[in-house]
Amino acid sequence: MLFKPTVMQIKGVDGALYTLTDESFSGPAILLRDGAKGLDAPTFDVKADQYAAIDGGFVRSARADIREMFLPVTIVADSRHEMMALKRRFIASLNPKKGLVQLQSTEFSIPAHFEGEPTSNDLVAESTRAITCYYAGGMEGGEGAENGIHFATYGLILRAPTPYFQNLARTTQTFQTFEVVEPFIEPSATFLSTDGLTLALSLALSSDPIWANAVNLTNPGDVDAQPRWEIRGPLSARFSIVLKDAEGEVAKELRFAEAFEVTQYQVLVVETTKGRQSIRLYDQIPANGGYDPTDGKSMWWAFDVTSDMWAIEPGDVNAVAMQIDKAESLSPEEETAWNAANQPNVTVSFLPSYLGI
Repeated sequence: MLFKPTVMQIKGVDGALYTLTDESFSGPAILLRDGAKGLDAPTFDVKADQYAAIDGGFVRSARADIREMFLPVTIVADSRHEMMALKRRFIASLNPKKGLVQLQSTEFSIPAHFEGEPTSNDLVAESTRAITCYYAGGMEGGEGAENGIHFATYGLILRAPTPYFQNLARTTQTFQTFEVVEPFIEPSATFLSTDGLTLALSLALSSDPIWANAVNLTNPGDVDAQPRWEIRGPLSARFSIVLKDAEGEVAKELRFAEAFEVTQYQVLVVETTKGRQSIRLYDQIPANGGYDPTDGKSMWWAFDVTSDMWAIEPGDVNAVAMQIDKAESLSPEEETAWNAANQPNVTVSFLPSYLGI
């Protein structure tokens, strides 16, 4: 069967992108040779204890360890000065004192419902998976020349603090919105005017607003994904974001203990990623969705610390809803005011995570 090779790329600390090609190159290039390791399942640190008086034991916990990857690469060029120039740029782009690098992998697969014997042109690129890591060694290497080709061979070692590959783009879905209601003037229907002859437009009462306040989220990854919640106003009542089980009952709850106001011009961002958790209220909504964790106003004081910043499980079993506290026995006027003050829009986004490329 014909297939396209996996495309491997390294994005350096300076933003430079290096494609690790095969041997069908022209000009200076970085070749990824056979023997790469650490690109599939990470190693796991499993804690298990023995039973005192019966056979066997039990597992206490399991965690994925820091991932180490080994990439055998060769830097080649037709002349030594070209090879040296590429090597120097590449080494500078890996400098761990300047930051982290990103290893990206793109696989090719047969399209769904494809019939017949596929060729390389029939295969389509899957979503790129990436892992953030730091250079740990291996660029000490050796230099040589053969048949007019100058080269330097290395065994590149990268270590990833977060051991999972992730999509480059966040999976995003919006809910907690009002559905379109029937207009007060219904132009499709007519009735006779008072003179009994002339056709005129009819009147139709609008229906009450209908909440679309729940959504089923699908996590295509292999492991749990920590979501980011973006809540745009208006909102003034206390609320929680819940995960429901198969029976529709609340299984997990991210809850706020205090009510506070989010105007229609503001956005409350709840970041649940472990190690980067934050709750901040921003007066302006960035067009690119890039929220600076040092900007905005911290809203941790309103969060119920006994509740859970729960994760989105792999698969399509994640029924998510927003629950807004509403007082009982409101008068019609109070009901109208409450509805006007609590019409939030919620966006949830997350990065699907995978055990390997």
